[in-house]
Amino acid sequence: MFNDEHRYLQRRAEAELDLAQRATHGKVAAAHHQMAEAYLNRAASLEPPRPVRP
Repeated sequence: MFNDEHRYLQRRAEAELDLAQRATHGKVAAAHHQMAEAYLNRAASLEPPRPVRP
C-alpha cells in the first residue's frame, strides 16, 4: 500500500507541476504549485512499512 500511495502522490504532484507550467495566469500557476507542494509533502511524510519480526 505504501508504494501505491507514494506513486499516486508523486504522479499527482507531477501533474500539478505540468498544469502550473501551462497556466496562463499567475494565480492559477501559484495554485497548482501549492497543490504540487502539498502532494510532495504528503508523499514525503509517508513511512515505509516496517519489516515484521518473528
